[in-house]
Amino acid sequence: MAFYESIFIARQELGEKELENTVDNFKNILEKNDANLVDTESWGLRNLAYKIEKNKKGHYVVLKIDGNGLAIQELERNMRIDENIIRYLSLKTEEINTEPSILAKKSSEN
Repeated sequence: MAFYESIFIARQELGEKELENTVDNFKNILEKNDANLVDTESWGLRNLAYKIEKNKKGHYVVLKIDGNGLAIQELERNMRIDENIIRYLSLKTEEINTEPSILAKKSSEN
């Protein structure tokens, strides 16, 4: 198995419950493809550098995954289909860092 970080930006109109449902849906997709969602980080509602599909802000969420490439392909396919996802990016990493990132710390302070 390999380690991945998948970051996505969701539309600003989504509430906390809808965002949690989206993450749960992605978790189910990963589990069906023999991958494990190790950690989830929410960076909160942040300003975008430029407008994307008429959105000035977006909810940033990081998924830390232990799985295979096929699971990531299926996850990205579903992110592409989901109309609530503005952008996404998946990266392969050497290890999973379970400590909160600087952005996650900032969003929890506010």
